[in-house]
Amino acid sequence: MYFLIGVIILIVFCLTFYFYIRIRIRRTLDSFGFQGMNIKEIIEEARLEDQEVPKSLSSMDRIYLEQIRKDFPKLNINELKRESEKVLLDCIHGVEKNDTSRLNGKIKSFVKSMIHDNEGKNVTYDDVKIHNTVVADYKNEKGIATIHFATSYQYYLNTNGHSVKTQDRCRTEFICVYDIQKVEIEKKSLSIHCPNCGSPIRNFSHENCEYCGSSLIENMKKVFVCNDIVRY
Repeated sequence: MYFLIGVIILIVFCLTFYFYIRIRIRRTLDSFGFQGMNIKEIIEEARLEDQEVPKSLSSMDRIYLEQIRKDFPKLNINELKRESEKVLLDCIHGVEKNDTSRLNGKIKSFVKSMIHDNEGKNVTYDDVKIHNTVVADYKNEKGIATIHFATSYQYYLNTNGHSVKTQDRCRTEFICVYDIQKVEIEKKSLSIHCPNCGSPIRNFSHENCEYCGSSLIENMKKVFVCNDIVRY
């Protein structure tokens, strides 16, 4: 008899606690503007928003563009933004084709990592659309100028025939070594390549490319080259 009463009390307590928690969750959801929606509906709405709303970017154009133009008056920043987008598209193409032969350094490592993640799957990126590219950061110190670009983009990720609309973003790093004499010793093996032939630059103490013989000093002064790319 006492056992049965104990079981009934426990059941009543559990039901009371359950409905209390439901009421608290409902009030919390209502306070955030989710009136009348259940958890499943909220999750579905969030999923759809992730698919439709472009990833946000922290644009630093207003802060850094004037300084970049001052340091490099002949640089067309919009052309460099388009080059940043081209690097992204080249990476996507490399993943689709499982081919990194035309890529170098950290860019090649980035694509190899994505290929490895997709191993065993037939993956394509359909209807790729660039939303926006902005300057995310800029530094000019010790002989090296570095510009980081942030790009938001979308695509339909087709995996083994199953297509999902995806919003994504990446950050690319472009560097210009304009004064080799100021570059710190530990940075003289930067993961960059000759702007003329694409061969790796192993030592900045050499004035000419070890492979094509072009002047590294003059080439590196003239152009920014992509040194890295990451998704975030």
